[in-house]
Amino acid sequence: MNGEAGVYERLRKLPVAVLCDVLAAMDLPYQVVASSLRPHGADGVIAGPALCLAGREGVEPPPRPGASKPVFAMDRHVSDGCIVVIAGGGHRVGATIGGNVALAWKLRGCVGVVIDGGVRDVTEFAEFALPVFASFVTPLATKGLWYFYGVDVPITLPGQNGARVRVQPGDAIHADADGVIVIPADHLEQAVRDAEIVEAMEQAIQRDLRTGEDREAIYARYDKLGHVKPIRDAR
Repeated sequence: MNGEAGVYERLRKLPVAVLCDVLAAMDLPYQVVASSLRPHGADGVIAGPALCLAGREGVEPPPRPGASKPVFAMDRHVSDGCIVVIAGGGHRVGATIGGNVALAWKLRGCVGVVIDGGVRDVTEFAEFALPVFASFVTPLATKGLWYFYGVDVPITLPGQNGARVRVQPGDAIHADADGVIVIPADHLEQAVRDAEIVEAMEQAIQRDLRTGEDREAIYARYDKLGHVKPIRDAR
């Protein structure tokens, strides 16, 4: 396993809530995607680099001569271990993708999908063991209503604390039952390393709690985020 795959395997073992606390201590407080994006279909924890796709409302224009439409060209950008992230551009009517797309991406190595918009065929996502976090589920297709226009481009997603969350291609996506976060690629190693320390303390705290000791006394022994340096100070 190469170094990048190794850090994502470490990330996948960590709770999203722990990474959220670490990112805030790193002075990256606006990395939590809005809670309206919830898991549908397949359950699971996902962690991997983002393949960013963008769409907008309207009728899809014809492709350039000899070129594929983005709705097909995007498949060729899917790589092993990636998470596809779709910015829906505010569309709240139809499903941006369904089961056939899910199967095509799964076979190319996609490990999860995050959509600021709708999805359909969620039972097929479960069948293919491809977790999807989306804003809503609907049987309605988007043909004539919405289309993909950007592949592997910077996007933004709605944020939980108000600010939009920027996602650059290759940024780390991590999601579990608590929600979705985005970790800038340049800070992934620090975030994972610091979060592993925090998670070890969390496990120790829970062991101490099971002894019946007072929670305030236990908490006084652990400075869970004291080791985390803001990114401006990190070395």
